[in-house]
Amino acid sequence: MKLLHLIALTSLILPLLAACSDTGNVANDAKSAQRLLPNLASYTATDVDTSIDSAFAAVGGAALMGGQIGITAAIAKAEQILQCFQDRGALAAKFYQQSGSTLTAPMVGGALVINQSRVNQELINCALGGQEDNASAQNFAIEPCASAGSLTYEGDLVSYVYIGSHPDVCAVFQLHFDNLAGTTDDE
Repeated sequence: MKLLHLIALTSLILPLLAACSDTGNVANDAKSAQRLLPNLASYTATDVDTSIDSAFAAVGGAALMGGQIGITAAIAKAEQILQCFQDRGALAAKFYQQSGSTLTAPMVGGALVINQSRVNQELINCALGGQEDNASAQNFAIEPCASAGSLTYEGDLVSYVYIGSHPDVCAVFQLHFDNLAGTTDDE
């Protein structure tokens, strides 16, 4: 009977150990989510990673100060998993702001890319382990836009989400993702 338990336990553990092996995925290789984010001319881009880290630290610190050890542990684990996905190129996000904008309501946006193939590959690994003087009424207008979609890039299924304060921001994001979708595996 003990032999059957040992065999059953081994058959459950071996696939998990195999799944925990190094996949070789990194955040700066050609198919990583980070490399698939748009590079927009005349926009400054900020990784969302630091904002997320700060938010996790603030919420986790507040929970710890409140004696909520369980919540603190759950927040720390969630941050660890998210950071792991970012480190392995499975997901990336950036905030964009138009450089030198004279608009009172600046043109801003954000984009998130998820390489679903990598999320699937890494799931077990990561689970374990200024106002302007010349502003016009038009400059105050904010016309939010957003979209989401998916594409296949070099054999990997990639999902993306973006949001912007103006249609021009979203148009540039969509152009980037349309260009990625038009890239063939032969290039």
